[in-house]
Amino acid sequence: MTKPYFVEIKGVQFRNKGAYLMLLACLQGLKKLNKSFELVLSPGPNLPYPERARHGAWQKLSFRRKGLDLTGVLGKLPGPLLRLFKRYGMVTERDVDLILEASGFAYGDQWPLTFLQNTAKEVVRFSKAGKPFVFMPQAFGPFSSKESKAAMRDIIQHARLIFVRDPVSLQHLQSCVDVLPEHVVLTPDFTVGLSAEANAEVPQLNVPFAALIPNSKVVSKFNHANAEAMRSDYVAAFAAAADYLTALGIQPVLVNHEGKEDAELCAEIAARSPCGLVQIEDPLAVKYFIGKAELAVSSRFHGAVNALSQGVPCIATSWSHKYHAMMSDFGMGDFCVAELSEQSLLDALAQLLHEKDALAAVVAERAATLKQRNQKMWQRLAQVI
Repeated sequence: MTKPYFVEIKGVQFRNKGAYLMLLACLQGLKKLNKSFELVLSPGPNLPYPERARHGAWQKLSFRRKGLDLTGVLGKLPGPLLRLFKRYGMVTERDVDLILEASGFAYGDQWPLTFLQNTAKEVVRFSKAGKPFVFMPQAFGPFSSKESKAAMRDIIQHARLIFVRDPVSLQHLQSCVDVLPEHVVLTPDFTVGLSAEANAEVPQLNVPFAALIPNSKVVSKFNHANAEAMRSDYVAAFAAAADYLTALGIQPVLVNHEGKEDAELCAEIAARSPCGLVQIEDPLAVKYFIGKAELAVSSRFHGAVNALSQGVPCIATSWSHKYHAMMSDFGMGDFCVAELSEQSLLDALAQLLHEKDALAAVVAERAATLKQRNQKMWQRLAQVI
């Protein structure tokens, strides 16, 4: 009997629509390679069993607690015990043949050093075992400490492929090594080519509408000491945009692109300005709904990608370098609002509406080009497996 080809996809989840879209993009790309594979996912609060089972995923046995990582050791357990685990749908790192790391943005000074170091050790283990560890297109950095640079240097040297989503991230990787190897490749976001799908969750609107997509992380207390003031200003800016659109005969519709925290932020905005509110669980249905909008205003990275990849002009409110790079890929760099206020958002809206038809044509053309670059990415990946 031929051994299954186990592919673990890391950094994805079902709660965050962007992370879910990256899982679906990985699965779509793998299927096009005409190689039979078995999906492996690690369990977690945002990767519950029912959803994993729906995708036919095996469960990865792993153990990480801060600096303690026993994941590699679990693969060295006695054969009879490992076979027993498989009977119940569980595999170890030893069984995995390929890892696709699709976190989006999880490696840099913003996150715990132990996470980066544990990943570096895992990449080295895979390299020694002759197995490919591939970083799907994502943002990186910065890396300011000696320890973070050392861990990232191990990753750069031992990963089979590293697809980097933007030039700033490429510079952050460059800061860790003397010369970047050829397997570090600048590649745009890879969810662009995912086809949107309608279902019963998608509301039917008979009027022109704009999709407003907030992001609770932008104003979370975890990220900012003055979070309450920032939250108030953020809500006021989105509410002002909603009022402005309403006056022009465009229905503002708040789209929850994640979960509870974003739902609360949507409710606060709706309390300030009459808006529609959409909560769609299926990420491809969310993309379909956004694609029907006249325009979008998004603080969620993949909310903006969902709009732009379907030719819908979008304003992005930015909290990271990854936003401006992505918007520039679609020819919309001038519509990335870094310093969000009522006035800056209203000014961007006025400019976008004035140039809307021309911008839509540019966005559609750029989206087609990005989809072609995605195909080349998968061709490059096919060579390593």
